[in-house]
Amino acid sequence: MSIASTEEISSLEKSGRVRIVREARSLFTAHGFVAVSMQQIANAATVNKATLYHHFRDKEDLFISVMTEEFARMSAVVQAAVNDEGTLEERLQCVAARVLADAQGDFGRLAAEMRAHVSEDKRATLIDRFTAPWDHLRIALERAREAGEVREIDAELVARMFFAMLHSQIWWAKTGTELDEPSADTAATIANLLMDGIRAVPVVETESE
Repeated sequence: MSIASTEEISSLEKSGRVRIVREARSLFTAHGFVAVSMQQIANAATVNKATLYHHFRDKEDLFISVMTEEFARMSAVVQAAVNDEGTLEERLQCVAARVLADAQGDFGRLAAEMRAHVSEDKRATLIDRFTAPWDHLRIALERAREAGEVREIDAELVARMFFAMLHSQIWWAKTGTELDEPSADTAATIANLLMDGIRAVPVVETESE
């Protein structure tokens, strides 16, 4: 009987961990953090609980691993939208549309579960691992400022305000108000509002008398 190499064992452990995280994400998304047990996750991933606890200390630790992948994906989505071709306004609209769509999908549900059930220090540690989504936008705004596309602005402040506008719409939609769910029109309105406020005003030269 052949003996598995260290590399083969490592690969098997990695594939098992990936499968556990994938199944846990599906269960957390469908049922929420509290309703899902470690036994349910083990069953879905076709591993025993000893293997589950070999990879993850507890359910919160597993949930953090799920959210680590979600934050990495979200950061990549925003960065891709910011770096896309088109005018600054078109890219802002693309960022807004993607953030609003994600917030209404799985990422939004998982993020809400994280706020409700994961300790503040672990949330902070998780968030510190990634570039904040508004930081990608800050860089694009700084470039637009240098190119004269927008006036002199505090790029980081404007980027944060842009995301604050997006999340305010998400929050209102989730409070049970009569407002419609954020849509592509919402994304366009927010992008237009931001640009109308910071677009560079051309200098009109007047004839000297």
